[in-house]
Amino acid sequence: MGQVINFGCRLNACESEAISQFVDELGIVDYTIINTCAVTAEAERQLRQEIRKLYKQNPDIKLILTGCAAELNPDLYLGMDGVVGIISNKVKLSKEEYLKYGSREKSVAQSNNQKVRGFVQIQNGCDHRCTYCVVRLTRGPSVSFDKDEIIFQAREALKQGHKELVLTGVNISSYGQDLSPQTNISFIIRYLLKNVPELMRLRLSSLDPADINDEFIELIAGEERLMPHIHESIQSGDNMILKRMGRRHNREQVIETNLKILEKRSEVIFGADIIAGFPTETDDMFENTRKLLTEGNLSLLHVFPYSKRPGTPAALMPQVLKKTATARAKILREEASEILNHRLQAIVGQKVHILAETSEIAKTDSFLPVKSSSELEAGKEYWINCVKIENNTIMGEL
Repeated sequence: MGQVINFGCRLNACESEAISQFVDELGIVDYTIINTCAVTAEAERQLRQEIRKLYKQNPDIKLILTGCAAELNPDLYLGMDGVVGIISNKVKLSKEEYLKYGSREKSVAQSNNQKVRGFVQIQNGCDHRCTYCVVRLTRGPSVSFDKDEIIFQAREALKQGHKELVLTGVNISSYGQDLSPQTNISFIIRYLLKNVPELMRLRLSSLDPADINDEFIELIAGEERLMPHIHESIQSGDNMILKRMGRRHNREQVIETNLKILEKRSEVIFGADIIAGFPTETDDMFENTRKLLTEGNLSLLHVFPYSKRPGTPAALMPQVLKKTATARAKILREEASEILNHRLQAIVGQKVHILAETSEIAKTDSFLPVKSSSELEAGKEYWINCVKIENNTIMGEL
């Protein structure tokens, strides 16, 4: 059977699940499909490395590429050994695009029941012009999905056995801004939970701090089915760097918003994307970002050293040395780890509610990692005793 290899974000993971369904339904056996990512130069380097490895292992391999990297540099990838085709981002979820790769012997479609967590895409593209980002070029403007299409996706995912759903997109915070009349992310969350009452656990992939308003704060404070974990696209804790990035929020807004949320729902855990070593970032500017980890109550960090992307305004700015960016990223990861450990140690001796992902691995409602000494059943919810913390993971027992 053909294989689908995923690189990149949760949106890509969501799309790769849909592509895997096409592979099953059309009996695609002779091709390997790679859903690519171009968020950083490192992501593209890893992609090229994977293509070379696959070709070395099997010189007869036939690779079909789709996704942001393939959209950004199609000629580059078509020139690589093993790559025989490119499917544009614009049509990657069109089943017809995959028909020519299918075999006559069709297989029966198989649901992905072994995955506890499923994805529901609510929009694509982005209207913002962050100076470091190429995603707008590869995904196009923001397009919100019809609310009833979202309901259909959610019901289908639940039918396939997923116990928890994640709303995903390029920028889900912008949902509804392109619709007439305009709506917002809070509207679609309420609409989904009202029309799919069997959905008991809903998560959000990533939010833009500029779009977290009082309406959303009241929603997450009062809706128990909306899990208490918020991942924010913060990128920096220095206001001048945020301005040069083209971001729409400032550090004070992040601190104030997160404190408001914690006052209303204290178990919320905040994650964030941070870029270390953005062009022109001084030691003092970096220090502002470092301080934001504590002031903004940030625990689950995705930290990336700045990656220069040709054709972006940031690529023309004075650059920070690569080794400096790497060192700063390391400092942020270590500090975030300490903050997370402190938060975890506070719950030792308590019971926490979890959703089992495997026979021993689970996540709390706040998305904290758990390892159980008692056998679990994937997809089942438990209350588990927090015995101790190891490697920033809750070691628990029933």
